[in-house]
Amino acid sequence: MRKRSVRKRAAVLLATSALAAVTLAGQATAAAPHRSPASATVHAAKPGVQSTQIRNAPFVLNPNESLNSDTARLIMQSDGNLVIYDEFGKALWASNTVGQGWTARFQEDGNFVVYTRSGHAVWASGTAGHPGSRLAVQDDGNVVIYDGSQAIWATGTNH
Repeated sequence: MRKRSVRKRAAVLLATSALAAVTLAGQATAAAPHRSPASATVHAAKPGVQSTQIRNAPFVLNPNESLNSDTARLIMQSDGNLVIYDEFGKALWASNTVGQGWTARFQEDGNFVVYTRSGHAVWASGTAGHPGSRLAVQDDGNVVIYDGSQAIWATGTNH
């Protein structure tokens, strides 16, 4: 009778261990971050980057529209300022266009520009002449314009 009790306990312990292993494996799979092929290309040398948002030209950020990663938010505020915030809501960078800016446009020529309501440029990244460029709001907090694999402009707000 004692052998049967030991075997039963061993079987219960083995079944419990197997169930725990399956549960943990399922949680690890469910928690794995989704990576787009573009973000994996941009960050091949930076392990841990998980949710960089990349936009190709042309695109426009109108007032109160934003691009986000897990730890950075690029927003065209309704006050006319283009601002990067960290995951805690702290402003890391700004175009200093309060009261002037209306939209932020990433143009086909690779230049990222803040325009007034009447269409006058009040801030620019200075990256014209790079058609096919892309703008990345990186999970490290930096906003970067890439031409191919080369960074041609960055806010320097990585943290």
